[in-house]
Amino acid sequence: MRAHHPRKAALALAVSLTLPVLASAAEGFVQDSTLSVVNRNFYFNKDYRNGDAFTNPNNGERQSLHAEWGHGIITDFKSGFTQGSVGVGLDVQGLVGLKLDGGNGVVGNGVGVPGIISRYGENFDGKPKDSYGKIGGALKVRVLDTELRYGDVRPTSPVLNASDIRLLPQTLRGFIFNNSSLEGLALQGGKLESSSDRNASSHQGDLGTVYAGRFKDADDVVYLGGDYRLNDVLSFKLHTSKLDDIWNQSFFRADFKKSLSDNLGVNVGLNYYRTRDTGNALVGEIDNNSWSTHIGLTTGAHGLALAYTRIDGDTPFDYVWNTYGIELDSASQVSDFNNPNERSWQARYDYDFSALGVPGLNLTARYVRGTDIDGSKAGPAYGYFNGISDGKHWERNLWVSYVVQNGVAKDLSLTLLQATHRVGGDHTAEADVDEVRFIVQYPLQLL
Repeated sequence: MRAHHPRKAALALAVSLTLPVLASAAEGFVQDSTLSVVNRNFYFNKDYRNGDAFTNPNNGERQSLHAEWGHGIITDFKSGFTQGSVGVGLDVQGLVGLKLDGGNGVVGNGVGVPGIISRYGENFDGKPKDSYGKIGGALKVRVLDTELRYGDVRPTSPVLNASDIRLLPQTLRGFIFNNSSLEGLALQGGKLESSSDRNASSHQGDLGTVYAGRFKDADDVVYLGGDYRLNDVLSFKLHTSKLDDIWNQSFFRADFKKSLSDNLGVNVGLNYYRTRDTGNALVGEIDNNSWSTHIGLTTGAHGLALAYTRIDGDTPFDYVWNTYGIELDSASQVSDFNNPNERSWQARYDYDFSALGVPGLNLTARYVRGTDIDGSKAGPAYGYFNGISDGKHWERNLWVSYVVQNGVAKDLSLTLLQATHRVGGDHTAEADVDEVRFIVQYPLQLL
């Protein structure tokens, strides 16, 4: 007769009872998972004019042309959440960039010097890479209406918005949360401790600011904010952030959008940023108020908007290193129109070709003019503005985009962005350029 082992029997019973629970809990993890791949083909051409040039980061030579062509593959796996009062999941992203064309003399560094191709070296100042990539992931937890993520994440706040305007997207490493408990209110926040640039292969890049550079002493950036939609007409945003030992930055937005008739609509909005230095003030004293306001009308397929942006402060309006998504109306393709004490006007026209039987085809034409640039009192971190007391510039944009609406190539998009930028007065912080970007993007939903 076989001996009786109570412990083994208890363990067997526990396993038999637990397995169905685990299987049920994991059901949401698997069933709600998604897998997508975006193929992004990107051509970038920046032609400097009137004697202006960029400095080749590899050899210090002056170059008058950026001409780069690359292909990016962006793979995203997003699991569902395990079932139960506390759900657990996992997000994984794989990024690959391939250089199709662009030699040492025409490639920037994809970071501070515009471009799309990565270079070797810690500061992206070596020879251009033929390929580069990285894998990142984030653990996520859902409790009621709150989702928390830790790992490689992409925040989407007006004071901290991970950039996706080049070949591959930027990620930041740390903790973020989103909450939607109250109807009409979306809350978010987090603490990020490093940045992985859009052309980087590592996840431990230093934080800093776009216009003053990176700083090893800036340990983290903390942010918190909410978007509130009162009704179909009125919405608000209120966000704030602290970039360690650099600044406190807050943002407010009010937006009014209403249909006046079946064929006429109006949109009026105000955006405001307040930035003040904090802690050890690694980039010096900052006392900056930046705001913009706009009014727009839509009638049928036509849209017309006018906007005014004002930078009040002896430093430029700045934002976290290589992020993007700033909500000032004049921010454009070549220039952010955010120089010290700058005032800028914008006129914009949009047309939707669905009115002519071509849905998915859109046209945007913009003209922005900035004046009164004065950086003579900017601190050392922004010292390249010191020689400017009466700067001005203008930019003209023509953007055309088309998204395939159905068939095998559904969601394939083609985007052509053309910009002409010219400087005047004593404005030496920017350059005369003609720029073209052509982007073909094809998303595939595999799961």
